[in-house]
Amino acid sequence: MKRYFSIVYWLGVVLLMSLVFASVVDGYSQALLLAIMFLPGALLAKFFMKDLSFENKLKGILHSCCLALATLLTEYLGIIFTSWYLFRLTPGTLPDLIFNPVLIWLLLAAFIAMERILEHYIVKTIPPDEFITFTSDRKKVSIRLDSILFVESRDSEVLISTSDNTTFRTKMKISQWESVLDDRFLRVHRSYLVNMDHISHSTANEVTVGDHTIEVSRKYRDAFRRSVRKISS
Repeated sequence: MKRYFSIVYWLGVVLLMSLVFASVVDGYSQALLLAIMFLPGALLAKFFMKDLSFENKLKGILHSCCLALATLLTEYLGIIFTSWYLFRLTPGTLPDLIFNPVLIWLLLAAFIAMERILEHYIVKTIPPDEFITFTSDRKKVSIRLDSILFVESRDSEVLISTSDNTTFRTKMKISQWESVLDDRFLRVHRSYLVNMDHISHSTANEVTVGDHTIEVSRKYRDAFRRSVRKISS
């Protein structure tokens, strides 16, 4: 469910926005394509928002402004390119409403916020798969998700360490593991995914899972702190 939720959600967003644009442009085909061209800016905002940090308020505000401007520029370029290339329409022939920056930001903020709310109340209520099946050393292996301590990317392979001290080798990339595992698993380093249920000790810079101590890299530190606070609250 986690893998397909975002795809289904943003397809729904495109259809909804196309209905909105259908009232300000000629023809549903134009409205649909304009709605599709809103996706790059929406996804840009979605994936970079999670890296914003306000521990340093000045930097946080500056980064937020840069992200807002980058999102707006992406949306403008998408709309102008689509309109001109496909319909030979210039910006002057399109409704001013479509280029209203406040409207663009409000729409994107509303859709991104709604996605997070739905993920919290819908996706998390669906129990995760109890087992996961993958190929290890040319054999099909099926293990319980709750037995996985951490996932480690090492050179050209990925290692799956379990609570019974078994290690499985697989060619499945760590980014793929991140997409298929549920919310118990958190990225703490470019080479590590850890099972939050197996954390015995943690600091700002490292986490202990089983008998292993793993570094929490700077890139993932803020997200790790927020997850730890959420669990403890």
